[in-house]
Amino acid sequence: MGITKEEWQQSERAIIDKFFRVKVPEVLGSESNAETACTEDSCVQFGKRVLGANDLVAVDNQGCNSFTLVCHSKSQVIQFRLRRFDTAILDLAHQIYGSAVPRTIFHSGFRLPVYTSKIIPGKVHLLQPFPEAAFPLERQKKTVTDLGRFIARATYFPQPKTLYNTTSWTAKSKETLEQLRRNSSLQSHAPEITAIVSRLWGEIDLIDRLPAVPTHHDFSEVNILVDEAGNVTGVIDFDVAGIEAFGTCIWGIYECFLGSMEQGKWSFHNQEADGYNGQTVREVLETAFYASLWSNVSPELQRQDLEAAVKVALSIGIINRYFIRGMMDEIDLTNNTHRLSLEYAKGILPTIWDPAFFP
Repeated sequence: MGITKEEWQQSERAIIDKFFRVKVPEVLGSESNAETACTEDSCVQFGKRVLGANDLVAVDNQGCNSFTLVCHSKSQVIQFRLRRFDTAILDLAHQIYGSAVPRTIFHSGFRLPVYTSKIIPGKVHLLQPFPEAAFPLERQKKTVTDLGRFIARATYFPQPKTLYNTTSWTAKSKETLEQLRRNSSLQSHAPEITAIVSRLWGEIDLIDRLPAVPTHHDFSEVNILVDEAGNVTGVIDFDVAGIEAFGTCIWGIYECFLGSMEQGKWSFHNQEADGYNGQTVREVLETAFYASLWSNVSPELQRQDLEAAVKVALSIGIINRYFIRGMMDEIDLTNNTHRLSLEYAKGILPTIWDPAFFP
């Protein structure tokens, strides 16, 4: 919400320009030979040869560490990445979610790693038209219901906890909390967060009760595809995923669906929802999400037994989402990234620890 088509296009162009002007030379080194230089045009030409078609155009949602083209005549996407990724997590995600997370194929012969995959129908949620006159509650409710089902699906494919990477959010959870407990700037700028960190420290062992599942680390609306009715059609960029405790990705529901950042301030959708007996929009969507999540998890996972553990996992996800770029050690409110990230954390995390949290 709140971004025009023109602003989005300008943002996408800036991302593409930075990818080729700054990030590619950092990986490949400076290239003075125009014939071998890795440029936007050389990517397009290589893509045409790989796909055997000429109708390649840049997608509307570029990643910061890749350049992606779509070819509608071949129903294919081709992506040029800074580094190769481990396809094992993508293969596992495809096993779990089928066509909602398509397989990728690696192509050699280019200076950057190149991957192709089938097109997923729909558009990224961020680009879904959002009417100003009335909140599209039923459409959003459909989306969060589908996302509850999507997240729950992973519980049918639990992984050995020995697969937790040493740098995973779950494996580092105690270290992360200890680091925040030592952060004096956090106490100054957000004492309510410091208090929650202390509570989390006392309950962090609950996370061990949760299954280890494939988890998208950027489960946000730029990676969630939907159709016009709000049905979830797929999730992209699953290469930014890992094995984590169930529930750590739920932060995306709060950030992208239950509230919004407007003019540097985070707030929930607390306007009254028409036809829901005085409930707010946030309450309707939150209730729908958790009802879907818990009704679709593996049968041995009981809500009454694991709600507290999921709250801990969700909180760890929130902390890792927003405490970035040095914020774990020192928060600098003159840094715009620090200021906005802290605003998200202050808006969302205390709500999770409200006694009436789970609807």
